Amino acid sequence: MFYVYDIDGIRFRGPMEALEKERKVERRDPVPPLREGKGVATSVVGHGNRAVEAYRQSTRQEDMVEPLVHIHQIMTNPVSTISGQTSLVEAWKILSRTGFRQLVILSDKMQLIGMLSDRDVLKRINVIDEEVDVDRGLTAADVMQSEVITTDSMSDIRRVARVMAFYHVDAMPVMGTDGRLVGIVTRGDILRGFAENPKLNLWA
Repeated sequence: MFYVYDIDGIRFRGPMEALEKERKVERRDPVPPLREGKGVATSVVGHGNRAVEAYRQSTRQEDMVEPLVHIHQIMTNPVSTISGQTSLVEAWKILSRTGFRQLVILSDKMQLIGMLSDRDVLKRINVIDEEVDVDRGLTAADVMQSEVITTDSMSDIRRVARVMAFYHVDAMPVMGTDGRLVGIVTRGDILRGFAENPKLNLWA
């Protein structure tokens, strides 16, 4: 299950298929399928036809075991959060100190209201010799992404990976059934999840 939050609260709730209908994305041209006797396989390997057939046999779906990996198995918890009133300078210091690339922004009532990435901050500040040059009045709320796609802890890793790829999401907050933040999953978590589970199919 996926959700879309904005500053006014939850705006969408539904499965991946409904999310894709709700939020259209511009997809890149698909990679053309590999054909026998053409392309990289033939020019590099030499025995192209046999190589392609061997690859096809190794990837037949009926021969594969598809383990289910839930997001709660790979997510990070607890989550580094800040309030919308945190100054941009302080937010940058937190990002620099922790090595994180995203911070989740919560309201005074601990409700999700946005996300702040290092790229968002760097659009508004200059860092020269470790000194920060910025409008000291700017807060996290002034710069944050106010629309956030989230998921729940029981979502499968492959569906979350697909949503991240389609919508260029670097990190996705994980919400509990009560609407509270319970974790965060990043692209790095997803990659480690696939690397540590060799039976997972990236194209599934």
